[in-house]
Amino acid sequence: MRRYLGSIVLVFLTLILMAFTVGNALSIHLPLGGLLLLISLLLIYSAFKGFKEAARLRDSFPIPSKTALLDFTATAAGSVVTYLISVHLNLGPVIASGLVGVVAALFLRSHAVPIYCGSFAGMSSAAFLPFLPLLAASVIAAFVFVLTKDVFNGYGGKLGTIALVGTAGGGVLFSRPFLEGEIFAHPQIVALIIASVLGAVAAFVLSVRFRLGPVFGSGAVGVVVGIWGVLSGLFFPEIIGAFGETLAVAAFGASFVGMASTQRLLDERFIALGGFVFALVFVFSEPYFAGAGGKLGTIAFASTLTAGGLRTLIETVFEKNFFRMSG
Repeated sequence: MRRYLGSIVLVFLTLILMAFTVGNALSIHLPLGGLLLLISLLLIYSAFKGFKEAARLRDSFPIPSKTALLDFTATAAGSVVTYLISVHLNLGPVIASGLVGVVAALFLRSHAVPIYCGSFAGMSSAAFLPFLPLLAASVIAAFVFVLTKDVFNGYGGKLGTIALVGTAGGGVLFSRPFLEGEIFAHPQIVALIIASVLGAVAAFVLSVRFRLGPVFGSGAVGVVVGIWGVLSGLFFPEIIGAFGETLAVAAFGASFVGMASTQRLLDERFIALGGFVFALVFVFSEPYFAGAGGKLGTIAFASTLTAGGLRTLIETVFEKNFFRMSG
């Protein structure tokens, strides 16, 4: 029962974000809106396959168990620590989350995944979630992590989607309005696409090719691009300015695509595709859920589902053609 409810929670919020995004894109740029509509169909196809997969699974542990308690605690703690580093140490959400991920991967490996999941909730803006609502969001995210642990594994962005459930829930509980998003010019969109593709591929290479694991791979990208975003704004204020931090956010968010396993996204080609999809959704989803931690991961989850769905379709077509020729 838990796996069905967990699957519904993950997919439902992702589809809501995509529905808003497609509607916004169609009203602004019809061709890209049409492309995002096709992307949504691939997403739905892949999500349906995920539901079928969940039906064959068994819950790996009961809710009242030591495993569940440790995961719950690690997720909530990751959220609070990241928020304190981001807001109170003023390092910003990208560096804070990336740093927490790297430290967890190096020194708390057995709990790195729930800690990193919590860090995405901790990326929330203080203007959206002050500390008390953030605590509530952390608790919700921690519960959802336990609920969804057995489903959609290997898909990049799953952890962020869990976090967005928590932060959106905390915002609703405390009647906190979402922030306003940005509007990007065409050259900025091109730059965001490049940053997203590079961020996704870099995390995948670190995770898979160098065998450092998805948490370290994504976290390392976050630390590097977060520092770059700050320095670029300081040293090139007239050329890059504040947009450097936006590029860092996009690259870090796309790194969640790079957390996907090779069973879901075969290699760098599909990871790069996921990064491209991430950038498009990032651009046209700006008016929605702004300031909420986990939004980047939800975009990455949608992008990974899309790239995974395309991979499945390609393999199915090739397989059918192969059997047709051999018959």
